[in-house]
Amino acid sequence: MNFSQRGRLLNYYFLLSYLIILGICSGYLKTISLTGTRTIIYVTAVYLSYSLIYLLPAIFLTRIIHSVQYRLKKDDSGRTSWLVYATAIFSVGITVMVLLGDYNIYNIYNFHFNGFVWNLITAPGGIESMGGSTSTYMVIIAIICGIFSILGVSLWTIGILCRRRPVNHKTKSLRLFLCLLILFITLGFDERITYGISQMQAYTPVLTASSAFPFYMPMTFSHLAKKLGYKVHREKNLRLSENSKLLYPLKPLILKKQKKLPNIVMLVSESWRWDMLNPEISPATWAFAQKAHQFRHNYSSGNGTRMGIFGLFYGLYGPYWFPFLNARQSPVLMDTVQKLGYQISMYTSASFSYPEFGQTVLAKVPDKSIHAYGTIGAGWERDRKNVGDLLTFIKTRNKKQPFFTFMFFESPHARYYFPPESIIRKNYLKDFNYATASLDKDIGLIKNRYINSCHYLDSQFKRIFDFLSREKLLDNTIVILTGDHGEEFMEKGRWGHNSEFHEEQTRTPMVVWAPGTGSSISDRITSHLDVAPTLLSLLGVTNPASDYSLGHNLLSNYQRQFTIIGDWSRVAYVGQDYKLVIPFKRAGFIQPEITTRDDVEKKDFRRFLGTHKEIIPTLMANLSLFQQHK
Repeated sequence: MNFSQRGRLLNYYFLLSYLIILGICSGYLKTISLTGTRTIIYVTAVYLSYSLIYLLPAIFLTRIIHSVQYRLKKDDSGRTSWLVYATAIFSVGITVMVLLGDYNIYNIYNFHFNGFVWNLITAPGGIESMGGSTSTYMVIIAIICGIFSILGVSLWTIGILCRRRPVNHKTKSLRLFLCLLILFITLGFDERITYGISQMQAYTPVLTASSAFPFYMPMTFSHLAKKLGYKVHREKNLRLSENSKLLYPLKPLILKKQKKLPNIVMLVSESWRWDMLNPEISPATWAFAQKAHQFRHNYSSGNGTRMGIFGLFYGLYGPYWFPFLNARQSPVLMDTVQKLGYQISMYTSASFSYPEFGQTVLAKVPDKSIHAYGTIGAGWERDRKNVGDLLTFIKTRNKKQPFFTFMFFESPHARYYFPPESIIRKNYLKDFNYATASLDKDIGLIKNRYINSCHYLDSQFKRIFDFLSREKLLDNTIVILTGDHGEEFMEKGRWGHNSEFHEEQTRTPMVVWAPGTGSSISDRITSHLDVAPTLLSLLGVTNPASDYSLGHNLLSNYQRQFTIIGDWSRVAYVGQDYKLVIPFKRAGFIQPEITTRDDVEKKDFRRFLGTHKEIIPTLMANLSLFQQHK
């Protein structure tokens, strides 16, 4: 095959690849509400142009190698063509795999490949935290092999056809690809202009539709419009200054000496949502909660582990995670516990390296006090082992000093782990394989797995309750029970967590046993942000909570009017009757959303914000309160 034939082969191969990518990207179209002619034209232009943009790196790389061989007058037989063909197959294969992976992530979690996903892939323990099984990896490997096989066979078939037909339509082919180039430029120009105008006019159907496409780069021309006298509708978008340092706490803590410092036991479970705390699923925990303080409308500080645990220990909004991680700043709660001479022992059945709690929450805790057991056995086995170790620590501690212990349970994390004796929902999905499970068909069976895992979690809590009671420690031990976040099972269109601020993903149980304070049941809004102020107050800190947190003492009569929940790039303002979701990083395609507190969509965001003007200034003030800007 000569260079001209090989060039024609590549043209047809990339045309076929473009059609394959169009097929993959058609899945994103299902998530878009095509409201109005402008939106339809815009979505069509983005769909056709971006499907080609995704392919451009593969085209350019392959074409460069092909052209270099031609200019060097290298032999164009199979001895040198293999490099061109291998590059074409490999580069297109990578493109197809990235898009397929992105589509599956977007379909389940409603976000694209981003910093969170990259962090998940690269951080130690990140992939393990997803609970991937051997069968899942085998299916993924089979899919990858299938993709490269299909592309290889396609290239080989096109090569055979090109050899049979002489190159006699060079002019016609050149015209065809010139027309395609003009069409591509026209489509790109159209979607750029349409988005820019829609952004100036705050035309939300187009702005919302843009978020469906991965790696979409919006173009705005607000500054030009202003110069021309056009009134631009500014989007309400929060941004933390990157040129700042921490001012935390705002004032030094003042400690009032206690006659006897209380022990502290914090028990936090992965994905434990509020309605799993009931007499059937969690009988032991339910019985314990009746003697303690129950907060039935508690919200996590995040829809994922990172922000949930961060808010629990720091009492600060999720976006503070990033500057605190960069500064390796430990929470004042842990600093105070260490200053008071507590014996500390921290346990997890997952990993303290993902998310990076070793560099935040545990930044000053000695390595000997940190116990991660997140690689051997199923989640329920790791939980059982860690509970045993935790009880051994308490039993063998120095009884002259108070102790602080924390345990993070893994059983209710997908794929939801439990032993046979904990099965209370017998009709559950036996082999939960991420690659083959159907959310439409299997979600009820998947939820039954989750319920079984929560029942097992209750049995492990019971071991701790029974031990503390038997050892007569409850008279001087604070016990905190909660989840890092919730878990959704398609009640509102999503599965799992980390994707939305739905009640199912963000509400958790919150039980506080504080000796000498009695028991209560509260239906007021509470938050993970309130745990650190509650504990510090019980330890003798006399400062107002506002000196070191954005939370409040749970045992006071304070009535929250709102709370804040964060994820990788957004915050949700949860009021008495509504939720407002606002981006805190500049990502122009992420638009504010307004719903009822129960997640029913509301219309006319601009009018709503006009009657609630205090929200944005309050958020901005709180998001910068503990940072001193240069």
